[in-house]
Amino acid sequence: MKKFLVLISCLVILTNDLHAKKAKRRVAQKANVVENVSKVADAPYAVLIDCATGEVLINNNADERSPPSSMTKLMTLYLLFEELAKGSVKLTDEFFVSELAQSQEGSRSFFREGTKAKVEDLVRSIIVHSGNDACVIVAEGLCGDVSVFVDQMNAKAQEFGLHNSHFANPMGLPLDEHYSSVHDLAEIARRLIIDFPQFYHYFSEKTFTINGITQHSRNTLLGNSLGVDGLKTGMTKSGGYGLVASAAHGNVRLIAVVNGCTNNRSRAQHANRLLASGFQEFTTVKVAEAGKPIADVKVNRGRSGVVRVCTHKDISATLRKKYKDSVKVVISVDEPVEAPILIGARLGSLTYSYGDVVSEKHDLFACESVERLGIVEHVIAEIKRIIFGNEASSSATEVKGNKDPVH
Repeated sequence: MKKFLVLISCLVILTNDLHAKKAKRRVAQKANVVENVSKVADAPYAVLIDCATGEVLINNNADERSPPSSMTKLMTLYLLFEELAKGSVKLTDEFFVSELAQSQEGSRSFFREGTKAKVEDLVRSIIVHSGNDACVIVAEGLCGDVSVFVDQMNAKAQEFGLHNSHFANPMGLPLDEHYSSVHDLAEIARRLIIDFPQFYHYFSEKTFTINGITQHSRNTLLGNSLGVDGLKTGMTKSGGYGLVASAAHGNVRLIAVVNGCTNNRSRAQHANRLLASGFQEFTTVKVAEAGKPIADVKVNRGRSGVVRVCTHKDISATLRKKYKDSVKVVISVDEPVEAPILIGARLGSLTYSYGDVVSEKHDLFACESVERLGIVEHVIAEIKRIIFGNEASSSATEVKGNKDPVH
């Protein structure tokens, strides 16, 4: 009985220790976030992310749900851009203007029922005018019915892993079942920028004239000293003032989202402060380049004694500048590695670390094929190994990564 109690006590201690280590790991992974966030992100909801990696750099209630207002239209635009990119819709195509579209209130471009609107005009109307009527025209033009389009918006949100978003309309009118988070909105903006660079220039337009009316973008940060070139404002009585803004310095692009601000000036100041702090505090470092050999891994019974390994995609880390020279790259190989090896075969993983932050695992692949030795060749190779020796490889090896800033 005493041994049993001792065993139970050991299990409890071990379990608590594992939970403590997990908690410590979660804290460590958040160590990259700017200290004294309240001084930088004093909007009720605020987030700053790196566009290339999606990494959260500054966070203030970023995952809490709030009314997204007209920032909802970024998802509407994503679905439209998707069809344009596939070629099923062209910018010169025209969509019919229904009674429902014309009857929309709030921000609109005054399209008239019974006429047709060119798709490119609808894109510019949604971005510059924040046109509610244009959103209905797009929804009906693509799906025939607004409710079907909304279902597609929610399906896309699930595909993106946006757990704090649910859409009830394509324009952002306030409803209890219509919500998002600033983090989710930042991710939608990131997808727009990465997936459809050919359409991104529309977000930098300051004015647009349609139906004899010229309207100005409410994004007052466009073209400022930080080089803000998008994306979308939003405002409702229930949600307050919000803004999704993005700017690029060199090869580094950041996205700031704020919501719940008291007025237009406030949201612009908060978003601008986030971007400025991000460019000042952070830098992006390339850890691995797609297809470029990172290390040699020992191979058993291969015509070559080693095989070079690489990643299939570029791996970058956005981190505080004080860590840029202390990035460590570690490769872990699934040993033993036996020939034959086909090019592209997964052979292990790569992680990088700096400070207390440890990255997720990234797959490593063979950069080349290695044929298997025949029996006689293998015996000769073994004799050589015994006589001359052969340097053994480790299953976890620290290697020097490409840690040059991306700027």
